[in-house]
Amino acid sequence: MELNLNKITEKLSQSEFIKNFIQELSKTLENSNNIELTDKEELEFEKREFDFLQGYFEKELSDLSKGEVFIVTNKYDNDELHRYKVTQYKNNLECKYIAFEKDLPKNVQLRDVVRKVNGSYIYDEQATQYLKNAINEIKQEIVNNREK
Repeated sequence: MELNLNKITEKLSQSEFIKNFIQELSKTLENSNNIELTDKEELEFEKREFDFLQGYFEKELSDLSKGEVFIVTNKYDNDELHRYKVTQYKNNLECKYIAFEKDLPKNVQLRDVVRKVNGSYIYDEQATQYLKNAINEIKQEIVNNREK
């Protein structure tokens, strides 16, 4: 059996049901990322996020075989040196360091996870997705508790 993915994709895109499903799914995903929290919920979210990141970094930094782990947390605006802040969470502290754009992976985004291996930063796609999903789950739990 020969699979023609272009033909399958074309047929799926012609289906009204699939088009509507994709549009609805896109809106739902967009809305879940743009959930507004109250001030009290924001404080709870920040605490739970910090606690989660502390635990994650404690585990990751205890075994440096895959490299030292950081999250890209800020980009300096209008900075001729093209600097970013990369952050680690350890010993109940948020430890921020400077990394130069030239040393980071191309097209790095805020909230991406990078690992420093032999002096070079490498993008960690799996860790990035894991952290984003876990942090979104924390936010969603807070919102779900609101509705009770």
